[in-house]
Amino acid sequence: MAGSMSSTSSSSLSQPLHLKYPISSQWEFKLNTGELVKGEVYCTDPVADLVILQDSQNNDIRMISITSIKGATPDKDVAASAAVTALACDMKKIDTVHIMKVLEEREKRAIRLAQESLKHLNPKAPPKGQMAFDRLLKACNEVIWKGESIIVLDTIKVDPPYTHDDCKLLQSAGAGSGQQKQGSLDRVQKIVDSIHAGNGDGMFFV
Repeated sequence: MAGSMSSTSSSSLSQPLHLKYPISSQWEFKLNTGELVKGEVYCTDPVADLVILQDSQNNDIRMISITSIKGATPDKDVAASAAVTALACDMKKIDTVHIMKVLEEREKRAIRLAQESLKHLNPKAPPKGQMAFDRLLKACNEVIWKGESIIVLDTIKVDPPYTHDDCKLLQSAGAGSGQQKQGSLDRVQKIVDSIHAGNGDGMFFV
């Protein structure tokens, strides 16, 4: 330890005490008597050439004369502990930022899903109509409202009161053979029938 400690008597003449031993810095002093004193610098007195130290062993305030200090070294254990604490604080900040980003993304997704759901709501449609729309949207994806009528795949129109007989092929329907269109109509009618029958979930992919 003697090799790592700096002599105080010569260096104190060239460097102010408050710079050499900053307030709240941790030091271990070896006194001329051989005693080791470890603690935190409370303040310094340049007039009396004193370092006022809060002893870490008994929490007492010690006034140590510069001339009585044979050697001084920063307390490495305390410095290391401070570094670990600082690192832990930085990691906590990083974790907090990460959590905030995750929560922000979840909030954005929830808002987006809510907005998508609102697009599919038709306040003019009766409950059976909204139920039919939701089932058809789940099965077919390409479903829109046109007034109170439901347009499926731009091919089939389902009018109120949304029964089997209210499902019709659109005259303007373009692509696809007559057989394909009829197959799509049959499936849409099955979904609508399942709603009125009150069984199944109406999942028929077209």
